[in-house]
Amino acid sequence: MSEPNLEPLKLLRRRWELASVLNFFDVFEPLIKAELGLSAEEIEAALISPNNDLALVHIALLKGIPPASKNMKEPNAWITATSKKLDPWWQWVAEGENPLRPDHGNEITTYAELNPVTRLLILKAVCELRGEQEDVFRYITDELKMGRPIINFRKESIGNNRGFTYWYDGNSDLGYRLYREEVKVEHKPNWNKKGRLIEPKMEFQWDTIATNLDEFQEIAEKMISSEDIQEASIGERIKVDILPKVEALYKKRERKLKRQQREVMMLDVFRNSMRISRTRRGLQPVSYTYDDYDQRINEAINLAENLRNDDHKDNSQERSRNGALQSDSATSSKADSHSDFGLTNSDSDCGKGRITKRKRGQNPNLPVVLRRSKRNAPTSDQMGYQGNGTPEAKKRLRQRPVVNTEYISDSEADMCNYQEAARVSDSESG
Repeated sequence: MSEPNLEPLKLLRRRWELASVLNFFDVFEPLIKAELGLSAEEIEAALISPNNDLALVHIALLKGIPPASKNMKEPNAWITATSKKLDPWWQWVAEGENPLRPDHGNEITTYAELNPVTRLLILKAVCELRGEQEDVFRYITDELKMGRPIINFRKESIGNNRGFTYWYDGNSDLGYRLYREEVKVEHKPNWNKKGRLIEPKMEFQWDTIATNLDEFQEIAEKMISSEDIQEASIGERIKVDILPKVEALYKKRERKLKRQQREVMMLDVFRNSMRISRTRRGLQPVSYTYDDYDQRINEAINLAENLRNDDHKDNSQERSRNGALQSDSATSSKADSHSDFGLTNSDSDCGKGRITKRKRGQNPNLPVVLRRSKRNAPTSDQMGYQGNGTPEAKKRLRQRPVVNTEYISDSEADMCNYQEAARVSDSESG
């Protein structure tokens, strides 16, 4: 800690009110349910230089003191709420004059100007007021019924020696501390009345003698090596009962500190690598003239037109390719339909795509094609051709053809049957 804060820190650690505040958070942490996770050193630093940790501590306590404050989320609103709740109760929870009275918002400035010890007295008064609430009494009663020892609520010293009383308190979050209380009694004779003494004057001096592992080890070794039996027994108790807890907390905090340092180092390495590997983009000079603006607009328009022309060109080429494919498929299908009857393109062209029935006296080698009426158009099976010149086939052949009917192609096997049926019909009629 810096040199200007060294003297205020000593003043705070010489006040029993600080030990009382830390003990209150240790005992009633399950009831407060703040989960602050603050150490004793952080609370001391907040009392010396007010910060957000000090605000969190006061807000956690004020939430359990009715009436509930509604504007605690605003900055420094906890100071105004503290002044309003402490003002009617100050004479019952603290001594002397109230240093923080409600003053229409001016109490925020007043609190900032207070010394660390006065801020400690205000925090101690808030803890006393929180301890007067009904839920605290119910909590103590329930814990005692469940078998929790009374020593957890009423602290006992770990030993006395030559006017010194030693106290030990703390947990894994706040840390562990060793206190020493000195009581001085001064007897003065009463010269007005012979043989009588006035009431003795008692002075109490409080001090924090150990806050970390090195200080606990030093105190334990010093007291164990003492010739005083009581002092040696206190040192032995510190070494056996207290030092293992302090060592475990020290190792835990050391691991946490190393982990934080490792994370910071990895973050620095990552930032440096990103700073080295990243390339800078070329910066172009900025111009605010209308000529540059018009040039950018014209370039954008030309680019859009070129893209549009390319799209039209691609679409036209695609359509031409599709048309050529469709014409080729139509031609091939037409050629296939003519090939069923053994006709060439010239034959189909002269007949305009239609082959009529052979008349009498014509060349018998010409194929015979029947014209089918629309009422019998669906399939060739409905024609009833049985082949081999059956009477049913002759009847169908003598049927008068229908004019302007569409030609429906059949297979080559059916065509042979048609020709045979036609020959039979001609021979019978002749």
